[in-house]
Amino acid sequence: MKTDLTIHAVVKNEPFVYYAIKAVYDYCDEILLYDTGSTDKHTLEDIQTLLDEDIDNKIRFKEVTLDFDEEKWSLKGLPEFIEKNKGKMSVGKCRQMQIDETKTKYFMLIDGDEVHYKDTMEKVTQELLPNFPPNILAVGFPLIWFFDTERTFTTGTFPVNGRIYVTDKVYMSKESPNEQHLIKGSGEFFTYEHPAYLIYNDATPYAHFESAIRGWRRKHLVPLDEPKLFTGVLPDVMIDTPCYWERFKNEN
Repeated sequence: MKTDLTIHAVVKNEPFVYYAIKAVYDYCDEILLYDTGSTDKHTLEDIQTLLDEDIDNKIRFKEVTLDFDEEKWSLKGLPEFIEKNKGKMSVGKCRQMQIDETKTKYFMLIDGDEVHYKDTMEKVTQELLPNFPPNILAVGFPLIWFFDTERTFTTGTFPVNGRIYVTDKVYMSKESPNEQHLIKGSGEFFTYEHPAYLIYNDATPYAHFESAIRGWRRKHLVPLDEPKLFTGVLPDVMIDTPCYWERFKNEN
């Protein structure tokens, strides 16, 4: 089934990359998967498993070397970090490379630490994309922040993340090493309040494991309340293939 959707994924040391890709595999025409220097125990092995299972020949894998450690930033120190690393090969430049290689009308940004639900992807391909509002250039989804393997938390910093974009209407900043998309012709960054930005509240919030994987990120996200026990249901792909989830819990 053609969806006119390409998946963009830039990853590094991602124990959930198998889930992240498998959750969207059936709902896109192509997947551009770039690794920027994984050195952990499993990521490259899991990517190879994905390539071995790529029966529809959708995945285009590439290894890209960055000029600096993209993890060495905080919200407080972001302006200095951006100024210091202007013009260098960055995750932002990787994302522009992916935009340049995209042949479909839309692309969807995913990270290796986020996993979408099947019903959301079905709504995206069956309802959202065929009826994409003409005045909308970006669509954001709500998310569930996982604090660890058992608890979640809320944050006022990123309640929604931009995920689907109109390919020929956006680009990445050439000066900034961060990952914000801009609108062609205006140079404006997308924000939740921008009239061209749609929050897709019909979607089931996706599971985001960034803080569970990278504990140092928790303090930058500034949780607004105490972590609470997760009582929901994990994304379908994690239930269907629990071994990666069990491996992560056992190793952490």
